[in-house]
Formats: sequence, structure tokens, C-alpha cells
Amino acid sequence: MLHAISALILLVTQTAPQACTWGSAREIGAVEQVIDEASGVAVSRRIPNRLYHNNDSGDTGRFFVTDLAGRETRIVNVKDFNPVDAEDIALGPCGAGIDCIFIADIGDNGSTRPQLELVVVEEQQNFPAEVQPRFRIRIRYPDAPHDAESLSVHPDGSIYIITKNRATATAPAGIAQIYRLKADQWRAPKNNVETLELVTTFDLGKLMPGSIDIGRLPTAMDIAPDGKRFLLLTYTDAIEFLFDLSGSIPPADRWKPGEQYNRISLTILEQQEAIAYLPDGKSFLYETERPAPGSRARIMRVDCSN
Repeated sequence: MLHAISALILLVTQTAPQACTWGSAREIGAVEQVIDEASGVAVSRRIPNRLYHNNDSGDTGRFFVTDLAGRETRIVNVKDFNPVDAEDIALGPCGAGIDCIFIADIGDNGSTRPQLELVVVEEQQNFPAEVQPRFRIRIRYPDAPHDAESLSVHPDGSIYIITKNRATATAPAGIAQIYRLKADQWRAPKNNVETLELVTTFDLGKLMPGSIDIGRLPTAMDIAPDGKRFLLLTYTDAIEFLFDLSGSIPPADRWKPGEQYNRISLTILEQQEAIAYLPDGKSFLYETERPAPGSRARIMRVDCSN
């Protein structure tokens, strides 16, 4: 019996995600002016020194390739992609040994859009000026339309979206839902509108005591390369959640700091709306979509100190 308990403790120790002690943010670069509303960022896991960015609503169907400092900008247009409000960009698996770029046209300030679109572009070392998407995914929520700016892809291929709910007359800001689209739903060659699955609902106000309303609005997310943690950015802070979204998620009213999540203090950038882990999961970047007058939008890096 003692050996069985010891083995169980060892298994839990080996599989539990390692919480980082995050250091202070430091500036490592700035994006070029063509990236004038940087609403999403993703870090390549196969090609060194490469970032992908997208602009917010009002831009055409394109994304941008830069180095980690925001230099050497290349524009890549996506064929027949005309987004309404592209809010995030992510890297994820899209086939055996293949990574793809997921561009999320999921913004919906009025919560009125009956369906949304994701385009999935295979990552390439050298992109042409225009690419054909590998997949086009149409999605809808199971209940009603929601506004969202946060999307990431799990290593198992599932897509996750976190909603952005502003304060209303009957509810405070910060009530967020996590929705999932499983890999087998979007990889099948069909023309359906796929329905997202509600994973959990949580209250950012309870996780971030003392925060102001705007600080409780999710603006970006990213899942760690091993899938065991994920980051959520708001306009004032970040939170790292210490559980795997593909596993059994504890009830949100029982989440405790240091166990299920940690709040991360940031150097606050105006309209910060993009976040991504680096490939080792021991650092992350975040950036702003609104540069100071006469300057470019800053790219910030935060490193794990343990």
C-alpha cells in the first residue's frame, strides 16, 4: 500500500505543471508602422526568431511576419479572406508534423454575429505574397453570439476561445466563458458551421481582487507548448492558469491562487491585446495595438526566474 501511495505521489509530481515565478517585463523591440493595431501575436516553434501578427478590425485579410524584435516585416495576404474583426492569431498543429497559423475573425462588439470564421494557413519558411488557406472553419456558439478577442490552439489540435463580457446593468465586467472546438470537428473536409462547446465559466473579478472593470476584460490568450498551462491577458494584467484545458477542470469557484492560477503584474501598455509563450514555455511576449504618438508599438518580454 505504501508503495502504491508513493507511486501516486511521484506521478502527480511528474505531471503537475511547473508554475513560473515571472520577472519584470522588458522591451525587446517594436513592430513596424504597417502593423498599426497589433491585436494578436504568435511565436513560431519551428522557425527560430519568427513572430506572426495580425491587425484589428478594419484591416484586410492578411498577417505579418517579423523577427522577435518586430523587424524585417513581410506581409502575407490570405486568398478570399475578408474578416469583419480579426482579433487574435495562434500557432497550432494542423496535421502530422505540420504547424499552422490560425487567424481568428471572432470580434463581435455588439454580440450580433450568428457565425464566425477562422482561417488556417500552413506555416512556411518562405511565404509567397498570397497564400491559400489549408482550412476555413465556420463556427457558432451553442447559446448566443459573444464578443471575444482570445483564441489559442492546444497541442491536441483543439481550439479554445475565451469571451470578453463588459459590464451591464445586471452583471459586472469579467464574467468569461471558455469554449472549445475539438480537432476532429474542424479537420474533417466538410462545409458545416461547427458548434463550440462550453468548457467552463469564471469570474475574473474574483481572481483579480481590486482590479478595475477594464482590467477584467480578456484581450488575448495562449496555451503553453506542453498544453499544461495557459496565459490570459487583460488590459492591465496577465493570469497564468495552472491546468490543462483538455483535462478535468476543477470548478471555477474553487480556484485558488498558487494552485489553479497566478496573477502576473505587467508594465501596462495602452490597449495591450496580444500575448504568446516562447517555444520553451519559460518566457512570453505581449504587445500593444496602440503605440504612443510618434512611436511604434512596443514588444515586451517576461522571463521565468525559476
